Amino acid sequence: MPTAPHATFLRPVLPHDLSVEVVERKGVGHPDTLADSIAELASIRYSEYCLREFGAVLHHNLDKVAVLGGRARFGDTDGTYDRPVRVIFGGRISTSFAGRTIPVREILEAAAAEQLRTALPRFEHITWQAQHETTDSSKFERWFAPHGHQDLPERPTAFSNDTAFLVGTAPRTTAETVALLTEAWFRQQPWAGSDIKALVIRDEHVLNVTVCVPAVAGHLASSAEFEDAVSDAAQELTTQLLGHLPGPVTVVCNTRNSRTGPLSGQYFTVSGSAIDYGEDGLVGRGNARSGLITPGQQAGNEALFGKNPAYHVGKVGGWLVDEASRTLAEKTGGLCRIAVMWRNGSAYPEPASLDITATHPDPANAELVRDVLRRTDWVPDLVDNQRYLPAVLPVHQLLAELDPPTLS
Repeated sequence: MPTAPHATFLRPVLPHDLSVEVVERKGVGHPDTLADSIAELASIRYSEYCLREFGAVLHHNLDKVAVLGGRARFGDTDGTYDRPVRVIFGGRISTSFAGRTIPVREILEAAAAEQLRTALPRFEHITWQAQHETTDSSKFERWFAPHGHQDLPERPTAFSNDTAFLVGTAPRTTAETVALLTEAWFRQQPWAGSDIKALVIRDEHVLNVTVCVPAVAGHLASSAEFEDAVSDAAQELTTQLLGHLPGPVTVVCNTRNSRTGPLSGQYFTVSGSAIDYGEDGLVGRGNARSGLITPGQQAGNEALFGKNPAYHVGKVGGWLVDEASRTLAEKTGGLCRIAVMWRNGSAYPEPASLDITATHPDPANAELVRDVLRRTDWVPDLVDNQRYLPAVLPVHQLLAELDPPTLS
């Protein structure tokens, strides 16, 4: 298996080694994350239907979802929708198998409703509608209208459907864990919405966390009460972080809020999200498959949400490098970065390039990684376990990650 030389502009550097690291998290209620999660759950539910009815995942790419914000008219402490949120489904999808029609619209709309209900604390107070712009266009007549399994060329051996560069690192860095923890911490607050945005800057051992947290209607009565609630939660988070980390920590929250004026004039929502204000979201504009925006990873911008879990390189390749990096980190007890490039038509065990960076270099690392690249068990994890469906991780799990075994 060829290994690409390390070009100067792609010299692998472990994110943990950077003197300055920047990490961002768009919470589950952020419009971009809503688009990602609706696309991903739609693909999962469609795949489940196909596996149950036909024994195979049919061709689809639902990674073109848009969530267009609605409009709420606000009073002092609540609001009412007078313009609906619109979920627009784009992409391509098989609508039949062996002449049997698939209820595509019903599957996609049910997935959207399910995910909006999960992500928005007051889903029942919004109005929304679905718009279907998917197609079955292809130069191959049976690609999206297969007559049988013989029209699914990725069976029984999957291959990369495109040329792509994927990077996996493990374990999470401190800054990455803190970004996820910040969202999880504020989501514990009954007054907090889900459109939380956290930006973490680590400068050596100094952490600066800036977070924006909306109030959700029904819990607070004034701007002063909102500011006190935000300040209390931020101080509690700071105390927790200081108890787990070696350096100074600063948490700054809702920098544009004030104690004066109506509560609705602050970062205040009906649903828990800025979709109330007409904010839009698109697949691929937010978090990567790690749930984070991490420029220190030196990765590409491949968005996997809604892509076919049977063979699409953006999803399968991402799963393989994530599994490889996790496996290597657990095996060696160190840190690692695995970068893989597949060409269009490549078998997954045979990438065009493979670069491995680890704190414990060992010739055996390459074979361990290649063993992972030979795996073919990704569909159950991607579909049944919903591996990449955006979610809020448990606070206790993230706090535990800040006290890892000593890495030498």
